[in-house]
Amino acid sequence: MSLNGISDELLKELLAEHLTPSKSIQTPERLFGRTKNLRTIDRALSSPGRQIFIHGDRGVGKTSLALTAANLHTDSTLKPIHVMCGAHSTFAEVIHAIGAATVPVERRLGERATGGGFNFNLPGGIGGVGFTRPTVSTGSMEAPKSLNEALDIVRYVAQVAKGKQVVIIDEMERVSSADEREKFAEFIKNLQEMPDNLRFIFCGIGHDLTELLQAHASAGRILETIKLERLNHSDLWQIITVVADRLKVKIQRDALIRIGQISDGFPHYVHLIGESLFWSMFDDPELVTISNASHFKTGIEGALQRTEAMLRAQYEKATRKTRNTADYEDALWALADSTADSRQIAQIYESSYTWIVAKRARVRLPRDRLNQRYLALRKDTHGRIVVGFGSGWYAFRENIMRGYVRLRAVHEGIDLGRHNTTAGD
Repeated sequence: MSLNGISDELLKELLAEHLTPSKSIQTPERLFGRTKNLRTIDRALSSPGRQIFIHGDRGVGKTSLALTAANLHTDSTLKPIHVMCGAHSTFAEVIHAIGAATVPVERRLGERATGGGFNFNLPGGIGGVGFTRPTVSTGSMEAPKSLNEALDIVRYVAQVAKGKQVVIIDEMERVSSADEREKFAEFIKNLQEMPDNLRFIFCGIGHDLTELLQAHASAGRILETIKLERLNHSDLWQIITVVADRLKVKIQRDALIRIGQISDGFPHYVHLIGESLFWSMFDDPELVTISNASHFKTGIEGALQRTEAMLRAQYEKATRKTRNTADYEDALWALADSTADSRQIAQIYESSYTWIVAKRARVRLPRDRLNQRYLALRKDTHGRIVVGFGSGWYAFRENIMRGYVRLRAVHEGIDLGRHNTTAGD
């Protein structure tokens, strides 16, 4: 094909190794821009009783950082335990899943299928107040009925592991019950007394620990809190250039800059664009040594087609109306013309909206009418895609949406964030 010496199979292998928009990263050599975070975690885990709390925007890479750190701090004979929370997850279910992870999954499912049972023989000294030694016909230990039983499960897992092991409790923001969050807070507060060979990394969307757990400032004293920021452009570019170097091709600098601006610090978009861009270069009938505008365009189209369905659905609900569809799309594009987390209507109108409607040859709304569009975008009928802060300040409810809006705009020939350096980039 058009990449010299690169076969279809080799390209698949390289892309699967380096560009994984649908799978979290688990090794440090692919975790660009997070060296400082890994060092912080390493030093924190050297302190007895210290646990880790990672928080930040959806899609910023919390799980990738947690998995990479967990692999680095888990003995080679073991694997990290990774437990996901759901909207209806209870504290007991999550702790139960941690205990069940000590049994190979094929054994758990096999016992369940045959109806057989097995015992978890707790090591000597384990068996706190009210703890029942499990004898379960469903293939896993019973869920704890109290905090003491939950802590006993932690002790049990630590003794089974023998060596160092890390437990990740992920997507904690999805636990909707305040009562269940309270139980997690109580649990975290007591982890300092647990065996040091078992450590915990908690992950969730939120501004701080109080927002996520809604209680117990004392729980925060044993947690090393890491707010994961969006990646800067140079780190985002590395995701692409590492693959380009392996393929012995170059990516136009303008394309790298545009990819960085579109992705808005979220690596997910870079992985999506990169995959389609490299396949476009491979499919080019001419020998390719450097990317061109056509390859970049195909990268954008591919990313739009394959991006997260929920983001597409939110965008469509916000903009696709029987009336004023164009107005709502212009409003979202104008809000996305900046990396600032929130913007005031006057700045949006003068710095971004006026330029966008001129480029799209649309009729410009008066500022008060544009403000009405943003007020509507805060409502359920428009997917609550925007939040307001009073006095005409607006922001995307989730920052990851800004990258998707930028993808839509650049697909239509509008490069948001490039024309006006005062817009917030």
